Amino acid sequence: MSRSSRSRGQTEPLAAMLAVSIFAIALGLYAAATQPLLPGFSEATTADETIDRVWDDIADDGIFHASDGFDPLVYRIEGDTLPAGSSVYVTVTAVDGGEYRQVDAAGFPSGYTNETDPSDVLEFNQYLAAEGTPEDASVATRSIPVALENEADVRSGTLRVEVW
Repeated sequence: MSRSSRSRGQTEPLAAMLAVSIFAIALGLYAAATQPLLPGFSEATTADETIDRVWDDIADDGIFHASDGFDPLVYRIEGDTLPAGSSVYVTVTAVDGGEYRQVDAAGFPSGYTNETDPSDVLEFNQYLAAEGTPEDASVATRSIPVALENEADVRSGTLRVEVW
């Protein structure tokens, strides 16, 4: 008995292409639906990644110096540190007299670069002082050491970054 090679396990080419296409579309839809669940793709990730870059900009020998002679936050943070197309608000608080008090704060409008007009930054900060940040902003906090009066007066502090 001889078998014909034409009848073994063959599929029509059109049916095979259709099956592969349906599988590819289903896989793409599944990936898009589960993307927010993957590490590195949630809204909080924006603030988490930004806080690390902000800390790299503002830390001096691992300490935030708030004493005289050091620049305020608005001059320490580079434009390329911030996420493109997002507004950012950064605050530093420190323990002083047994309570947390704000040491410095700065807001950066969407599209901020080092060449952004200072009046735009000032206007944005005035808006934030009046209205506050949006409730749905991505927020990250980090404990940091803060030198208040001089370099030897180091206290516990918090760096807070809000991104929207």
